[in-house]
Amino acid sequence: MKKLITVFLLFICLSISGLYAEDTTNELDNILGSLQEKMSAVKTIQTDFIQEKNLALFKQKLTLKGKIFIQKPGLLSWRVFTPMRYSLVIKGNQVSQWDEDTNQVQSVSLTNNPSIQAAIQQMQNWFSGTYKSMKGDYNIALISQQPLKLEFIPKEKSMVRNFIQHVTVLFQNDQQYIKEIIILEKSGDSTLLEFINAQLNQEISPKAWEVKTDVR
Repeated sequence: MKKLITVFLLFICLSISGLYAEDTTNELDNILGSLQEKMSAVKTIQTDFIQEKNLALFKQKLTLKGKIFIQKPGLLSWRVFTPMRYSLVIKGNQVSQWDEDTNQVQSVSLTNNPSIQAAIQQMQNWFSGTYKSMKGDYNIALISQQPLKLEFIPKEKSMVRNFIQHVTVLFQNDQQYIKEIIILEKSGDSTLLEFINAQLNQEISPKAWEVKTDVR
């Protein structure tokens, strides 16, 4: 499952330098509570994405394009269409991946893989809007209110501090979903994940949960 872990790190590690603003606990809690309430009303998500990975050491940019399907609770399908074809499907505690190079499906149970389970939990937290639960691992700052932008800086004892400097999340105007996530890694690499043409609370084809099916 080496590629699986790499994909998680590509997603979980993204950001840009931002101005850190101090916020009162009550103000931030109110913002996070309102955001969580709005995002909790979204049960399904279908969205195209563009992921740009900037490799500082090699001064190169890797651009991936694909689609994400989410159905709460417990279903997530991550599909890359270009420059290669790759898919990852999460069904509860089961994770499966496929890529066109090997044309093989690999599956793993999260029950016996706590490190991968932690990575998936991070991913699901970003998508679901349960940001209050992330206060144990991150210092959260309000960058702007219109549009809403938050910055997450890993705390000293947080596991993610080993590879993330900070994460910036920009939300759609209605605050029901994310517009973009940017993550700056300890290595100096950064990733921008932009969501395009998001459809909320629309029925998702059952084929989205089949790891080898080409769903667009």
